[in-house]
Amino acid sequence: MILKLIQVGLGGHGRGVGMNFVVPSADFEYAGLVDLDVKALEGFAAQTGVPDEQLYTDYKKAFRELSADAVLIVSISPTHYEICKAALENNLHVLVEKPFVLTLQEAEELVELAAMKKRNIMVDQNYRFFSTVLTLKKAIKERSLGKLRFVHSQFFCDHDGKAYQRAMDNYTLLEMAVHHVDMIRFLLDSNIARVSGATWNHPDSAYQGDPHVSAVYETDTGIPVFYVSSLMAKGIRQPWEGIWRFQFEQGSVHLDDLGEGYGVYVIDANQTLTKVSAYVPEYESIHGVLSEFAQSIKEQREPSTSGRDNLHTLAALLATSHSSREQKTVQVSRK
Repeated sequence: MILKLIQVGLGGHGRGVGMNFVVPSADFEYAGLVDLDVKALEGFAAQTGVPDEQLYTDYKKAFRELSADAVLIVSISPTHYEICKAALENNLHVLVEKPFVLTLQEAEELVELAAMKKRNIMVDQNYRFFSTVLTLKKAIKERSLGKLRFVHSQFFCDHDGKAYQRAMDNYTLLEMAVHHVDMIRFLLDSNIARVSGATWNHPDSAYQGDPHVSAVYETDTGIPVFYVSSLMAKGIRQPWEGIWRFQFEQGSVHLDDLGEGYGVYVIDANQTLTKVSAYVPEYESIHGVLSEFAQSIKEQREPSTSGRDNLHTLAALLATSHSSREQKTVQVSRK
C-alpha cells in the first residue's frame, strides 16, 4: 500500500529530503507540497511532477483539502508545534524533523493529541538509522569486555547557522546535541536520569542561544556519559555522529578514526585493536526513518522514534539548559 504524503517545507534541506528520500521511497507518494516561497514550491513541483492543484502556501488549507495519510514537516524548528497540531487535528499521521518542538509542554500536548486521534507522531532522529551508529550498538552489545564504566562523547564543528537558529534559545542543544543525546539513549537502551551541564556563549558569536555545551549525563542504569560539543569550533571538523569512547572493564569500544578510517573499533586489555566490519541496514538514514514511519502506520503501532519516546530526549536537553542556568545537577523530568 502506497501512502499519500504532504510535505511542508521546501528550503534547501527540505528539497534534499524530498528528492533524495521521499521520491525514491517505495512507501510514499506526494499528495501535495506546502511552502511560503512560491518559487521554491513551483520549482520543486516541476522537478517531481506534482501538479499545480496540489501546491499550497497555507498548510492548514492543504491539510483540509488534500486527500492524504500523513504529513512530513521539514520546516524550521519554531514552526513545528503549530504545524504538528494542525496535522493531527486533521487526522493525519505526522513525521517531524528534529527537534520535535521547543518546549516539553508542547511535546506532551502533541503526544496526548496523537493518542486521542489514534494517529502516529514520529520524530526524525535519523542517526539511529546510520550504519555507523548501528555498527557501534552491535559492538557494544556483542563484545565481551566486562562491565561498562563510562562513556565519553564529543562533537566539534564551525557551523554558520541560519537566521532562525541565530535567534533560538538553546541553539546547540536543540539543533545539534539532540542527535547525540538521542544516541546515548539508543546506544545504551536507557533514559537519562540526571544531568549536570553548562552552556555558554561569547559576545561576538552573533547567536542569542549558546553554541557551546558541556554536560555529564547519568543514565537510569547509573552510567555516566561525559559530553562536550560546540557549533563554533574552528579547526578540525568532526563527523556528524561525533567521536565516542565506551570504556569497559577490559577494554574500550570507539566510534572514531583510529588509523583505518572513521568507523567502529574495539581495543581489548592487551591493546589489540580491531576495526569492526560495518553493519549496513536495508534502509539507512532517512530511508530508514521513512520505512519505519510507513510500517508503523500500516501495522497500527507506535514508531521507534515516536513523539512519546522523544519526550525523554527533549527532557534531557531542556534539563541541560536548566542545569546551566541554576548551576546545579538537575533531575530529568518526563512522563
